[in-house]
Amino acid sequence: MAAALKSYVPRPVPPGTGAASGNARERRRSRRLRTSTVVPMSCLTNVRPVPLRPPSPLVKLLSQVQVVSAVMAGALVSLALVSYGTSVYVDRQLTQSTRRLHHLQRQSEQLTTAQEVLKNHLAQQVEAGVNGLQRPHPDHVIFLQPSPQRGQPPLPAATPERFIWPQVDAPLGY
Repeated sequence: MAAALKSYVPRPVPPGTGAASGNARERRRSRRLRTSTVVPMSCLTNVRPVPLRPPSPLVKLLSQVQVVSAVMAGALVSLALVSYGTSVYVDRQLTQSTRRLHHLQRQSEQLTTAQEVLKNHLAQQVEAGVNGLQRPHPDHVIFLQPSPQRGQPPLPAATPERFIWPQVDAPLGY
């Protein structure tokens, strides 16, 4: 059965090496010599180069077009990547700025509400007279004269008229 699995490739036998020309040992030796032939160096020195034909103008033009199109394709791909990265960066910055703006608007609304609540609370305390707060009187107000501007002649001093505070029951902030 082992002989049936081996493949056999027949080789042409040179004349004089048939079954009648010697024993099996010589045939195997001659077969080994034929399969491992060495090419002498003298045969390799006779190799002549193939003459090259100059390329035609069409081939030159097509190769130049290929180089230019490859460079342009690379430039376009690079430009597309840069523009995509820029758009992503700008979008991210815009999102962050929008979030920050909304946060600041909420804080501003909260501060305005807190300020109005404090004003209302103070007005209620003043009206109730619980803390001993008093309405301002013009007698306790200090009036200062503005200093003259540099480079301008001083204005004549005028006597300030007495300021009269309006008598209102409600706070002035409303």
